[in-house]
Order: sequence, then C-alpha cells, then structure tokens
Amino acid sequence: MQLRSLALAFVLALGSGLALGCAAPTDQGPVASGSDDIVDVPQTDVERQSIGNCWIYAHASWVESMHKAATGEDFDTSQSYWTYWHWFDQITGGAAGTISTGGNWQTANGIVKKYGLVPESAFVFADTATEMSTRQATSLAIINESLAHGTLQATAARRDRALVRKELDRAWALTADVTATLDRVFGADVSRSFTSTTSRADASGTPIQRAEDFAVAYPNSPGAAPLQRRLTQAMTDWRQVYYTGNDRRTFQVRVQRALHAAQPVIITWFVDFNALESRDTPLRGAFNLATLTELGPGRQGGHMTVLEDYQAKLADGRVLEAGKTLDPAKPEDKALLDTALMPSSQVEFFRVKNSWGSARPDRAFAPGMPGYHDLHLDYLDGPVKKCTERDGATDTTSCPTTTTPLQNVVLPPGF
Repeated sequence: MQLRSLALAFVLALGSGLALGCAAPTDQGPVASGSDDIVDVPQTDVERQSIGNCWIYAHASWVESMHKAATGEDFDTSQSYWTYWHWFDQITGGAAGTISTGGNWQTANGIVKKYGLVPESAFVFADTATEMSTRQATSLAIINESLAHGTLQATAARRDRALVRKELDRAWALTADVTATLDRVFGADVSRSFTSTTSRADASGTPIQRAEDFAVAYPNSPGAAPLQRRLTQAMTDWRQVYYTGNDRRTFQVRVQRALHAAQPVIITWFVDFNALESRDTPLRGAFNLATLTELGPGRQGGHMTVLEDYQAKLADGRVLEAGKTLDPAKPEDKALLDTALMPSSQVEFFRVKNSWGSARPDRAFAPGMPGYHDLHLDYLDGPVKKCTERDGATDTTSCPTTTTPLQNVVLPPGF
C-alpha cells in the first residue's frame, strides 16, 4: 500500500544503537545505475554498498528524502565523503588494527555535524558512473595495508593528523582539487571543523555544505504539514525507538503513522540471508520465516535500510497491498488508512529500499521493484537463531542464541 501525501511524498532512511557491522555484498560483480521510476513515492536511486557501511547509505537516503521534501530537488550525497571522515576519526582517535566499517545513526550524525556533506560528483566523481562505489573497497584495502605494514603502522604516525590526511587522500585517489578544498576548509591537519568552538571551518565558495545550512522538511506531529528546518535540527528532533516489550502493535502503529506522513523512517534489522526467498514463489524477494525454517541459518549480520511502504490485512479480511497508492485526501482512502492503524489490523510486511543494488541476480527483490525487499513480520518478530561469527564468517553449525530481527527505527518528532 503506497501512500501519496497531498503536500509531499518521499521516502525513508536509517538508524542504530550500537556500532553496526552491516551485511555487505560479498561479490564485486557488474553493476548498473538503478532506477525507481516504478515506485510511486519519489525518492533517490537505489545505490549499492561495496563495504560494511550500510548505515552511511541509510543516512544519505534519510537526508536526501528530507531535502527533497524541502526543495523538490534531488541531492546525491557522497557516501564516500562521510566514509573518508569516519576513517580519519578512527585512525587519529587511537583505534588500533584495521578500519572498522561499522557505525550507527549517532555516528553518522556526528560526522555530518563535524564535516558537513558534499555532492557525490564533487568528492569521488567516479562514484557517479555506477550504483556501487568500487573506490570505497579499494581504498579500504590500501589504508588497511598502510595501518598494518606501511606509513601508518606506528602509533606516532597515526597521531600525525596531517600524515593521516595525506595517506587517506592517497588511498582514496583524490584529485589535487579535492585535496585543496579539504585543506582550505579543514586545514591539512584538520585543525578546523564545523563543530569547533575555537577553529571554525569556513566552506564558503566550496561544494561542501554545513548541516546547519542544509534545508530539510518534516512534520512535528501526525497530521501536521511538513515544516522547513535545517539538517542539524532534524538530527536533534528525530528519535530512535527500540522494538522491545510486549506491545509490539503500538510500535508498528507509530511506524505506520510516519509512513502515512511520507516520512523517511530508518530501520535497523538483523539479516539472515537464508530467510530471503530467491526462488520463483509468491514470496520471492521477501525475508520470511517459512523460507528460513526450510533452509536453516545462513550468512548473518546487522543491517540498516530505509522504509518505503508496507502491506496490511484489516480485521474484515481486506488487504491493503503494498504498491497500490492510497491518497489521504480522498475520504474512502483515508478511512482505509485509519482502519490500518487499528489494533485489530495486522501488518504483513514492511518494504525497504535497500543498499544492495538493483542489478544483482543474487539478491531477489520485491516483484517489479529492483533494489527493494519485503520484511515479513513473522521474520521481523522472530525469534530466529543467531549463530557464532568466526573470522568474519557465520558458523551455521553453532547457533547458541536467538534474536528478534527488528531492532529499532528512527522516527520524526511526535510520532
């Protein structure tokens, strides 16, 4: 059941509590630019992560959605830019060993407040050519080698902020112009930032934008019109809500209300890839408990994505189907939407815009919607087996605990 708002319709984005190691693609196969023209809710294109930074891709979707609500314009945020600064903060902050690609909504907020945001074309232009940034994967390998055996192996080297910047610029193969822009705004040793009280960065005349200047829009309560805000305020107003306790239906209704208002709801969930139906069945493209029960545990990991739609069964047996547009301006449609919020209604699945790409034969997607997946409530509610991780791989022979796959969402104020 897709929803069209009279004022604005757009899509949705991410969140998390602890640092999240995302369920990333394992192959580096061919990719192609994605398109969601078949989706009734306007949103940015599906993109594909090449490393475990789904939380950054989710954050980008959240930001782009709210910006489109405010301006009507698409803004293609550079996920590589935020990834670059995530690594810089790790290395100079004293982290030892290899780079951790995991993070969460709070981590992303801190990066954006400190370093702002930049269009994809203005940081790594090659990222604009396909839906997956191969530069992120190659840069990760280069910087990890530098940390293990090269320039950044010594603790003293990692404390040299100018040296770390230089190594990161080399690993990312940044152009001289991009490096000069970073030097001008933040300093070669990153002695300035947008959050510093003593050495405030100045990005005027550059493609870099401060979060406090970046326009977004969202309502402050159900039924209210979206208000013009700045991104810094959104990062304060929006709240993470955890899927705990016995009253799961109340939690689901809060999410439904936000979707009815066309808000970019971020969802953090646990992935078991054997729960994804890839065969030619009515459940193709859906994470569901029946498929997982049949196949048994598979590769697992945490993930953050953006909610796009949902499907619900009403008490009288009628089904409000995902992909079928309802207009709250029409009395009969509004009545259906209101009924969908009743305690007696059942959400059958939530549909997510994913960061696994739209051109992957190994990621069966929702019918007719490349890059989107349906998360059935029987899977999200669990419990499902949680297996041991050994050397970065799931040991499906050792699954001593269980977990509830739906972990939390990020909701706008008042919802």
